[in-house]
Amino acid sequence: MAPYYREDNYLIIQPGSERTLVSFGLHEYLKPPAFSVPTKVYVDSEDSTKFTSKSDDESLAIYPIKKGKVTNPDALNYLIKVIFNGVLRQNPTILRNNIALTIIQTSSRWSSLAIEKITSYAFEILQINAFTIVPSALCSMFAFGSFQNSCVIDIGYEKSEITPILDFQIVQAATVIIDKGGLTINNNLRKLLPRLNDEQINALKESSIYEVLSNEDAAKSYFGVKGINDSLGNGGEGEDEGVLDIAAIVTSEKSTREILAEKEKEKKAKNRKDKDVKPKLNSELENNSFYDYNGNKIEVGKERFQGCTDLIDSITYSIYNSLSKIIDSKKRQECYDNLIIVGNTTKIPGFKEAILVSLNANYHIGLEQTNEIDVPAFRNESSFNTGGEGLNLSQVPQQIKSIKFPEYFSEWKKVGSEDASFLGGQILSKQVFGHGNTGDLYINREDYLEKGPLEIWHIKM
Repeated sequence: MAPYYREDNYLIIQPGSERTLVSFGLHEYLKPPAFSVPTKVYVDSEDSTKFTSKSDDESLAIYPIKKGKVTNPDALNYLIKVIFNGVLRQNPTILRNNIALTIIQTSSRWSSLAIEKITSYAFEILQINAFTIVPSALCSMFAFGSFQNSCVIDIGYEKSEITPILDFQIVQAATVIIDKGGLTINNNLRKLLPRLNDEQINALKESSIYEVLSNEDAAKSYFGVKGINDSLGNGGEGEDEGVLDIAAIVTSEKSTREILAEKEKEKKAKNRKDKDVKPKLNSELENNSFYDYNGNKIEVGKERFQGCTDLIDSITYSIYNSLSKIIDSKKRQECYDNLIIVGNTTKIPGFKEAILVSLNANYHIGLEQTNEIDVPAFRNESSFNTGGEGLNLSQVPQQIKSIKFPEYFSEWKKVGSEDASFLGGQILSKQVFGHGNTGDLYINREDYLEKGPLEIWHIKM
């Protein structure tokens, strides 16, 4: 049995295109990442071959990961070193060779060379004794549960990645990546709201008033046909409020004092009624406001419900395209039954639901369609089809569902499941480095000295 490492010495780093999540030490109740830092370093102004963590000159900034690709492995390694040294400074009693390092690979676009460079850096520069790299899709799956066959949809900032998992293994041949993500929404909103700058666009997207409406909610909204008619129908209400009907006073047998008293009584009764009316939903308002990062109040109209359609359509088609490469119809259906949707863009209310609605509307096969398909009585099915879409004539999907994030991770309920891959990384770290580990899920120093960075490919994750 391989040596195990103390859980309070686990260092988990998840570098993404925009931000890097970090946590040192696991707790009894798994917690969200302790730190989120920009995935950014700077070229040293005096020596272009070196990096620094701070600079007043943004023109020297280097972003090591772009659209999921590690474009500058040296810069990424430097960022990892900055994080590692920061952990040592905050924990002066911890020796570096007691730290077990887990790097979460946030995209299948990471090249073999980049992964090997990170591996070498961990042992030769950081001088650690235990190291592993785990794919984020696998981490996301374990965060939601243990599903033999599933499909992870990770919607990032610059790209989205659809990863089928069969028998707990990633099917690389069926993985689909599109260069669309949260930035796509920003670009669409920028066209709709040219008066707003980039930061204000992002603040709108992150605000509570930005959402994706279902067809039912859209029909009931201010901008739906019924909502507009209701608004027009009520347009005259209250126009005469506060205006006295002189003719009524002249012809009435009541005194002017009595008429004025009745008018005041009616006004107070109306005010009480208005207070009892529930505030309108966001979708029922013509305009609504949000605050930008500088505290400025900004009002927008129906644009707060727009900008996501292009991304949603691309994602749903890519899910279908990806899963069409899995020929085994039973496993393919299980993937449709176990959709795992993660990524920061999914924080937008209604976004996940819109993906499921689009999938069901465009790719769900009903019973009447199933009966029309002539399926051969005997068929030798392999797990997946590398020949692409169009070769698959099975009656799937008959059902499309997403997996609900488990409620027993109490600390994560407060922040949501968008960064579930980090939670999965914590769970896997326990399996990799903890009691009972067999040593074949990570590299130790002896293995590295004997076989070098290529040993990373022998990890049986």
